[in-house]
Amino acid sequence: MKKATTFLLFACALFTALPVTVRAEEDLGSIKTRMSLRLAKIDELKSKGVLGENNVGLLEVRNAAVPGVNATEVSAVVGDENKDRQVVYAALAKKANVSYEQMSKARAKAIAANSVPGVWLQKETGEWYKK
Repeated sequence: MKKATTFLLFACALFTALPVTVRAEEDLGSIKTRMSLRLAKIDELKSKGVLGENNVGLLEVRNAAVPGVNATEVSAVVGDENKDRQVVYAALAKKANVSYEQMSKARAKAIAANSVPGVWLQKETGEWYKK
């Protein structure tokens, strides 16, 4: 019984981790394509104040209660974009031989520097501000 339980826990852990492993090995070119297809929508939502860029290089919903904005669509866009960014950051971190955390914070700084005025950004302290 103990062996069966241990095996079952191991199998569950393996299958839970499998999608992450498969996704990490996914072609970065297809991720880049998906991200560029989402960019116009993300820029629109940022300009409306719906989305902001947090201090670890990921999108966050700031205000989904904007008239004409579909909260379900916003959630899907943020989820898809953040999943892709995480894969890209992991690949960049591996290539640069730094930790994922270092890479994500560096990307957050680069995103903030390149953001247009009016975009919500998060400082390292966690405080939000408009550029």
